[in-house]
Amino acid sequence: MNNVRCTQSYSQSTAQTADFVPGWLPTSWIHGYNGSYPLTERTRLERAFLFTSPVQHDIGYSGKMTEYPSGGYVADLTEDLHLARNLLNDLVSNKWIDEYTRAVFAEFNILNPNSKLFNQVILAFEYMPDGSTLWTAGVNAVQLYRYAGSAGVVALLSEIGCAIFVLVITIMQLIKVCRMRLRYFKEIWNVIQLLAIVLFYVAVALYTMRNLWTVWVVEDLMNNPGTIRLLSLLLHLLTR
Repeated sequence: MNNVRCTQSYSQSTAQTADFVPGWLPTSWIHGYNGSYPLTERTRLERAFLFTSPVQHDIGYSGKMTEYPSGGYVADLTEDLHLARNLLNDLVSNKWIDEYTRAVFAEFNILNPNSKLFNQVILAFEYMPDGSTLWTAGVNAVQLYRYAGSAGVVALLSEIGCAIFVLVITIMQLIKVCRMRLRYFKEIWNVIQLLAIVLFYVAVALYTMRNLWTVWVVEDLMNNPGTIRLLSLLLHLLTR
């Protein structure tokens, strides 16, 4: 009967957070190791063995066995196929995934040009103490470009018509307030209508912030193809 070696289950209290050099060698074993060396001047292989602390607003992942926080040891494969293949070979050679690995997440984003849908895909592989593996796939899809296609044009025209209508009502109510002064607020229907107008402008402000944030995230994604944190946060907020 073959020997089976069991390891501990994942726990945030026992999770490793130290920096290593390729091969999972402690930095203290390397004579003259400079931990303050800028990350931008390190190779992608070296960065894969450095612990990445969770950043504010980062989203964790709920697996089949437990909840995993953001951060960890990250290998950026980039959009270049040749560089990605070489990095994968280096990770295998240096045993980036070993018997102490509890979970591996493969994250990437896809844009469907026809439907204008952004898709965030997360493939999660959880390693059990007995050596078995559980895997799950998570896909979040959202249409960031609201006014794409004929349906988007109809939505845009409808929103413009609604805005004009509310603007006219607002002007009429302001004129009414100037005429009636304090007597305007003694009628319950005037107060209700004024409250509805205020809520409309609040909704417009939130909608504008959402659009500006979307433009910011899309520009960041286009300028930095390997960056997924901002898009992950936006998809998390829009799909909840």
